[in-house]
Amino acid sequence: MAEIELKFQIPQSIRHQFEQDFQQYGPTRHHLCAKYFDTADQQLQQHKIALRQRLEDQQWFQTLKAPSQHQFERFELEERLDTAPDNCDLKAYAKHKQARKILKQTLHTLDTSLNLQFETDVERDLWIENYRGSQIEIALDRGEIRSNGQTLDIYEVEFELKSGKLDDLIDFVKPWIQRYQLWLDVRSKSERGYALLNNKTDLPVQHQTTLELAAKDDIHHILQKIITNCLTHLFPNATAIALENYNSDHVHQARVAIRRLRSALKIFQPYHQDLPEEWQDQLRNIFQQLGSTRDRDALAESLLPQLEAAGSPVLQLPPAQQDQADISQLFRKPATMELILELLQFSQDQSANQQKSSHKILCKGLSKLHQKVCADAENYQELDIESRHRTRKRVKRLRYNVEFLQSLFPEKEIKRYLKALKPLQETLGHYNDLFVAESLYRPYAKKHSKAWFVIGWLTAEQQHLSEQAAEQLQKFSHTQPFW
Repeated sequence: MAEIELKFQIPQSIRHQFEQDFQQYGPTRHHLCAKYFDTADQQLQQHKIALRQRLEDQQWFQTLKAPSQHQFERFELEERLDTAPDNCDLKAYAKHKQARKILKQTLHTLDTSLNLQFETDVERDLWIENYRGSQIEIALDRGEIRSNGQTLDIYEVEFELKSGKLDDLIDFVKPWIQRYQLWLDVRSKSERGYALLNNKTDLPVQHQTTLELAAKDDIHHILQKIITNCLTHLFPNATAIALENYNSDHVHQARVAIRRLRSALKIFQPYHQDLPEEWQDQLRNIFQQLGSTRDRDALAESLLPQLEAAGSPVLQLPPAQQDQADISQLFRKPATMELILELLQFSQDQSANQQKSSHKILCKGLSKLHQKVCADAENYQELDIESRHRTRKRVKRLRYNVEFLQSLFPEKEIKRYLKALKPLQETLGHYNDLFVAESLYRPYAKKHSKAWFVIGWLTAEQQHLSEQAAEQLQKFSHTQPFW
């Protein structure tokens, strides 16, 4: 009923070796031809639902897939068809409670007519491994997606947990990642097909989604839900970056997702003994490697228009002092893949004992952060630059952790608190950007005299935002915590 699968891309240079090695297991080969259906206005796709009819060798199947609670688990209902279908009819799901509910929430009726959207033609080499009592299916897919005379190649390997534990699936996959440099791709064939159909070459940017906690959740389960939420935020953006099909928003949202993860791990660390300390270091390293790319993109989008409005004679960023890191490689590295899988494994672990109960313990961490920010407000203008950056990080961490727990408190109180916190975070962020910009322009100005205009403008803006931040900090210090 629910499928859990991990899909990976195989580097071009390793595909031949992968195929040779895979054949040694004696996989069975299957020819799969699938047709995907939707309403004329693609209502199913808008709700991330896939409906297909697939010919597997000589047998037809109809399959409905819909989102589940976490990124790698989906509701799946597959039915064998006695004859080759003439069309696709939703009435086949009238007697299935969960499928009927999913479709009625999306379409309101099962009488909706469906149209063929696109097709796939795939050769699948299939092998099933019994690993520690779990059954894992490995499928190497090669083929193409077809739509309106256009085609898109498919070449990927999927590891699906048919029965057993997610821990076994992840432990089984790790050596494959190391040996063949596999990297995670969260796009389904359905998503790729709709992109081809709609002539969309850019991958969508994933923003953070609402996190729902329950008052009865203990510390461990709260952290599991937060990590799941952050990974759901990260994965699509990481896939776009790994595919070299990204823009500054993908990079920014990937950094936000990682920063949220780091904030959560930091506030939970005193209360959870099972958190590996190396996760923080690994996440920090990824965050920093994404940073230089994001800094230049952000300055190009925000600073240059301001300089133009101020009449600056220099309207471009200085050349990079060194070659920009290839961040697409960052989300293809085996070390990054293993970290992501370890986080996924932790987020779905059902064996942990009950922890000291209630979110109230976490509120102590919020109180400490709140108090530190208020203390900084008392003498912000006297703080050195490094201390001011520390204040910015505290404010950011405070906001993320408030947002993690916000479903447990009255909405009105949350809005009141965030109304004071968000503008402060934005001002401190802009203030930090000015120092990043100065570090770029100051050495450049020594050889290009016109750039001293930019240095002067940045210095004036730093003073202005410093005063603005001090005022907002004072205002925030009078805001009463809601917890």
